[in-house]
Amino acid sequence: MKTLTNRSNAQQGFTLIELVVVIVILGILAATAAPKFIDLTSDARASVMQGVEGSIESAVSMVHAKALVDGKTSGRQTVIIDGLHYSVFNGYPSAQTLTTGTGADADTAIGILGLLDIESSTDGTSGNFQVTNAAPALIQHISATTKTACQISYPDSTALRTRPNVTIVVTGC
Repeated sequence: MKTLTNRSNAQQGFTLIELVVVIVILGILAATAAPKFIDLTSDARASVMQGVEGSIESAVSMVHAKALVDGKTSGRQTVIIDGLHYSVFNGYPSAQTLTTGTGADADTAIGILGLLDIESSTDGTSGNFQVTNAAPALIQHISATTKTACQISYPDSTALRTRPNVTIVVTGC
């Protein structure tokens, strides 16, 4: 019978099973903790809202240019772009869609929400947004925890030659 008198054959380091167990535990911790630290959905909602703000600014410039060409820069008027009637106030798009007249004589002039093609449906939602067709027009992200902390506000122009002050809040997206 052979006895070990030399301790050089003693175990040094970790076994394969111990390493696998540690890796599995770290994987479980990472899978449960990482989403709490890396929440990209709020950043994505904020980016969407900033994109909508850019679309608003572009639409405002387009309609204002048309209003200048048509000489419709004071009071509430209508400009026609590609056969559609758009409501302008002081030469800038109105905050809301307006309907004048009744029945067959009714005429609808599209406001800023119509320019963005996110008009509200009967329940006030359209895709990712809840919109309010009023002055000021409000566009809120429906997935935000606090709607008022993830919104864009578009008021009517306050005076002649005064561009509407678009306000965006993305602190709570």
